[in-house]
Amino acid sequence: MRTHPPHLPLLGDLQPGTTQRHSVTLPGTELADEPRPIVTVTGARSGPLVFINAGVHGGEYPPIEAVIRLSRELDPATLAGTVVLMPVLNLPAFWKRTMFVCPVDNVNPNRVFPGDPNGTYSEQMTHALVNEFIAHADAYIDLHGGDIPEALVPFSICRDGDTPVDAKAKELASVFGLPYLLTVSRPIQPAKGSSSYVAAAERGVPGFIAEAGGVGQLQLDAVDLLTDGVRRVLAHLEMIQPMVVNAAPPKLLTAFEWVYAKHPGMFYPAVAVNDVVRDGQAIGKVGSLFGDTLETVIAPVDGRVLFLTISPAVQANGLLMGIGAGE
Repeated sequence: MRTHPPHLPLLGDLQPGTTQRHSVTLPGTELADEPRPIVTVTGARSGPLVFINAGVHGGEYPPIEAVIRLSRELDPATLAGTVVLMPVLNLPAFWKRTMFVCPVDNVNPNRVFPGDPNGTYSEQMTHALVNEFIAHADAYIDLHGGDIPEALVPFSICRDGDTPVDAKAKELASVFGLPYLLTVSRPIQPAKGSSSYVAAAERGVPGFIAEAGGVGQLQLDAVDLLTDGVRRVLAHLEMIQPMVVNAAPPKLLTAFEWVYAKHPGMFYPAVAVNDVVRDGQAIGKVGSLFGDTLETVIAPVDGRVLFLTISPAVQANGLLMGIGAGE
């Protein structure tokens, strides 16, 4: 456990029993953008430091609103420990309503963790997040949802491993209370780096991703799911008194298969989120702008549709859906 009150290099000494608003410029020569808002809630009593961020993808609005809500709700007078909250990491994508990537370098930030201090904008941004915030935490929660063209069923993701850090991450993700929990042992996509929760584990910090909401809308039921999940984790860590009932244990999934279009065109899904599919099942088709069928999309595994692209326009190699397997 960290000393109390904690000291974070970019935030300085935090004052016990206070909620403080910070305007923070992340270190990095490429990051000459506007400062990011950070809220710290430092309890009057000692306890863990939990870091929570949203907005790794700027078009995922329910998690952003959940962090804003938590920053105004948590009471430092009754809190044990410290909660550090960042509503939006990927500000360029947030302001430009860009899906998946950072518009400065066209890179998906959640594929380049732990980042690079000499890399592109996204690489410097994720490097700063890891070293200035995640590395100082006792636990880390990265809130996500479906991006602007995606619908999804709520689920969490953590690393599948046999270390105490992995066990703790799985414990906290289970407590969070979403219906499904993916434990992943390999990268979801080929990429230069990895995802946030992997980078956290490599720094000895138990971390996980929790996802709810999507389709470019501020869905309040998804905001509730995410805020309730954080409340459960904080209560589990004995930082706050329980505020919501415990959730049923999640259904465990052990693989995440992503399905892509071979051709550009119009995507016509034959399934919906949360549907169970079978290996070899036709789950959609891609048609040309003349109305011809270019391909029938086939399920690569038995599993459950966790997210689905609901925008019909797809490019060649465009992402169509993600299927959680091993249920």
